[in-house]
Amino acid sequence: MYIPDEVLTVINILEKNDHNAYLVGGCVRDMLLGLKPKDFDICTSARPEKVLELFPGSIPTGIKHGTVTVIIDDLPVEITTFRIESDYTDHRRPDKVLFSDSLTEDLKRRDFTVNAIAYHPVEGIIDPFNGIRDLKDKIIRTVGNPGERFGEDALRMLRAIRLQACYGFSIDNDTFSAIRALSKNIGAISRERILEELNRILLASYPEAFKNLLKTKLLNYIFPIPISETADLTSLKNLPEELTTRWSGLLWLTGVRDAEAIRAICSGLKMSNKLKNEILKISMLLNTRLPRNQFTIRRTLSIVGPESFARAISIMKILKLNKNNLLEIEKASSQIISEKHCLSLSNLAVNGGDLVKSGFKPGKDLGIILNTLFICVLQNPDLNQKDILIQFADIINQKMGKI
Repeated sequence: MYIPDEVLTVINILEKNDHNAYLVGGCVRDMLLGLKPKDFDICTSARPEKVLELFPGSIPTGIKHGTVTVIIDDLPVEITTFRIESDYTDHRRPDKVLFSDSLTEDLKRRDFTVNAIAYHPVEGIIDPFNGIRDLKDKIIRTVGNPGERFGEDALRMLRAIRLQACYGFSIDNDTFSAIRALSKNIGAISRERILEELNRILLASYPEAFKNLLKTKLLNYIFPIPISETADLTSLKNLPEELTTRWSGLLWLTGVRDAEAIRAICSGLKMSNKLKNEILKISMLLNTRLPRNQFTIRRTLSIVGPESFARAISIMKILKLNKNNLLEIEKASSQIISEKHCLSLSNLAVNGGDLVKSGFKPGKDLGIILNTLFICVLQNPDLNQKDILIQFADIINQKMGKI
């Protein structure tokens, strides 16, 4: 296995000072799968204060739980002291952490067997819980009793499904049953952390694993509305790996079509306003009749934006939604965008300042005039010329004065 020199340097420094040190967790799992790790974690017999002493300038990222981040040549390496954990009253973090000198005890506290494998450059693989066997069999199984593992940290239930989504593995029957039995405990986890996991599941290589959120009842305690377990999510993986697209596709496939229901789900998960609004715009297009002529296409583009329009078209094509003239509408919208038609007030050839300079009074009526000019330009893009629009503005102003 290839290990960066910076990581080997950390292990060597710890060992030269009479401390054991091993690579552990996701980095070992990924290397065994032939993948490049995103980050590197080391577990050690050294106490956190000793790690801080050996690596000046290191960051005490989780000192209470024994974790220190060391940065070697711009590569962050997370070092955690061997530990034993107990009493998880909040179903998330241990109430008690005891530092240990035992690698096996440290591996025993971990979530899944595939994450409880350690590696040493000389000693090789240390695998007391048969994680390599489960990697070969593509099985996600907890270390020890699944009820205890999920009782300790309810977020692990989502992580099991995220691992499935990332690697296409299956979840062990006992592990799956424990998730279903303890699914209500997911309510103890913050909405922000839940959203982070859901996003990672949706953007993974096997997003159809989201189906297990339905089968385990987890989604019943995450979404504010009931979702049918029979939803077919196999086509999710065919959608572009982009968050708003996959969320919009998911909601469509699970039968969530009502704008208020979509808003409730997005708000309940504390999505950013930007993400929520994009999902709402795409979902609106999926659930309504598409525009049929140049004006209505331009009008729709001005409301939802070119990106959301293109994403909605992509979803319709991939999910084979029965929309008439879809290819013609896609071609027309692409032409409108490429020709840089005016699709927002900021693209008008005149602005409020131009009208004031031409003798118009500032105020509410000026905004009405600009909006009316914008509608005129959406109907006929050739009108988007400064002199023409000022003439139109004068006509509109005169008519408003007669009302």
